[in-house]
Amino acid sequence: MGTDFTVKAIFGICVLLSLWELSAVSFTNKKIKVRAKVPGQKVGIILFAVAAVVIMTRRWGTGGGVLLASGGIILAAVLNFAIKNGLSDYGVYINGRSTPYKNIKYYDLGSEEKDGYRLRLSALTKEIELLFPEKELELAIATLIEHKVLDMESYKAAKRQSER
Repeated sequence: MGTDFTVKAIFGICVLLSLWELSAVSFTNKKIKVRAKVPGQKVGIILFAVAAVVIMTRRWGTGGGVLLASGGIILAAVLNFAIKNGLSDYGVYINGRSTPYKNIKYYDLGSEEKDGYRLRLSALTKEIELLFPEKELELAIATLIEHKVLDMESYKAAKRQSER
């Protein structure tokens, strides 16, 4: 298995990732009611794409297959920016994946940052952090309350109460 197979595999992965992202754009973007940003996502995606292209071209040169795979990486990175993140009537969407409200234990309002307010959601299997602009924060909290997601203090109190 040589360089040619590796480059084709990388390109194949990029094609599959791009298809996933296109489906996420078409199926989830219209469901988002309160838009949010994922902290650090844009910087991480750009750094990964640049690093992958640099490593590939240094290792295998600039042949047609490498350029095609590099284009696939860049396309997948760009498509990721088209996916909306935020709250819907069903749950929380991040990068096309959803977590239903019933799986969120509580929310906790974090610090104010230049991009908005950090809101941490503790779900059954993961922690989710989102940034909401000031004008969307009230709507986000109202949406969480509407779907019976408790704030952290209320969750802790309810948990203590149930342990008695």
